[in-house]
Amino acid sequence: SIHSRRPNQWSILENDKFSPAYSTVPRLPAGVYEILWDSGLQTFVLQKQKLQQDELYELPSPEIQSILDDITLFCQRRDVYKKYNFVHKRGILLYGDPGCGKSGIIQLCMKNIIESESGIVINIKDEEDFKSFVDFIPTVKKIESVRPIIVILEDLDSLASGDRYSTTKLLNILDGVKQIDNVVYIATTNYPAKLEERITNRPSRFDRRYKVELPSKEIRKAYIKNKLDEEDIKKIDIDQWVESTKGMSLSHLKELIISVI
Repeated sequence: SIHSRRPNQWSILENDKFSPAYSTVPRLPAGVYEILWDSGLQTFVLQKQKLQQDELYELPSPEIQSILDDITLFCQRRDVYKKYNFVHKRGILLYGDPGCGKSGIIQLCMKNIIESESGIVINIKDEEDFKSFVDFIPTVKKIESVRPIIVILEDLDSLASGDRYSTTKLLNILDGVKQIDNVVYIATTNYPAKLEERITNRPSRFDRRYKVELPSKEIRKAYIKNKLDEEDIKKIDIDQWVESTKGMSLSHLKELIISVI
């Protein structure tokens, strides 16, 4: 509760005013966060989340490696953007059928920026989260002005379609008056046709667009081998499994393994 938090420092306000402050850190620990409203403090707070470990391995996919390389290069080119007076931001859109691995790619991107860049990930699940993000991100950037941030926008079609509050705000965040520096937006959609062209067909909004296809033969084999231990693999004909699962998504493969092994 609010009463269990003991202030031990002073916040410096304007005109020689001071208010009680709690323990402070100069920067956020690297990790995944959600923005929540704290009714006790009457302010937004960042709640650290656990990074999901289920899909944290790299499959032999050129799309995955391209995305990871692009984010790494982007983070290294902050000075180039500044030299030409460009906002240092990137927009990545992943689209494809449900279950093809978009969430797994996002988890790898999270892991990459947390471990390689000591970055912050902000997870936005719905329109309410997005409203909180719009209101609170200016405060975050004042404190973490040069920190690389990944903003996750899963199921973008449910957030930005038609003339909604969130659509207008999203456009302002992506390339309008509300742009921020040192940020990568990663959005996903199962239904790209539902997104308007003003969102998808402007390079300044989503610079990179990747179609996540059904897994190839090589990806299916790598997935199965990764999920099974040595004893499991001895019990099956893995090549037959690979051939029999043609046309299956990664989600289907997951259910197959759970059902059979």
